[in-house]
Amino acid sequence: MWLRSENPGNDRRVIFVVLAIETVLQLSLFGAALAALSGTQLAVGGLLTFGLYFFGTVLPTMILVQALMVPRFLALTRSVLASIVLGGLAYAAVHFFDGWTDYSSPSLALLSLGLLLLQYFVPGMFKSLLTLRTGNAWVHAWAYHAVAPHLWADTPLIVRIFGLR
Repeated sequence: MWLRSENPGNDRRVIFVVLAIETVLQLSLFGAALAALSGTQLAVGGLLTFGLYFFGTVLPTMILVQALMVPRFLALTRSVLASIVLGGLAYAAVHFFDGWTDYSSPSLALLSLGLLLLQYFVPGMFKSLLTLRTGNAWVHAWAYHAVAPHLWADTPLIVRIFGLR
């Protein structure tokens, strides 16, 4: 299931580089919202956000898509490129029933599917690339899922939802 590292040093390097780049990008987008939080809101909200998203989205997605599906895509297709594309499609499919999707009419369903692909296909391909490149499904979880984007983007939302003061 690709849950153990064959090269821990390389995995740490990939995690650090991707996380650093993604953190800079995320903070340039969401830094003002984070800066508006008090120290307590940032600490408690950050820990709550990390826990909720890690167990609610990061871990299930990592197991289902990266640990189970991507290695099987590679075994079936014997193509890294096809596995990356299929991993992106699988990641988008996992989000098929997101709360914002609307399948009540053909036009809204088509719009929802298009937006799913636009929002999740490329990140899913990148996560699959990280998994295939390192042979370790955990790399994508730490480099490009657990902290960035969720922690930076969603902490202000979690603070507001839970009314943290």
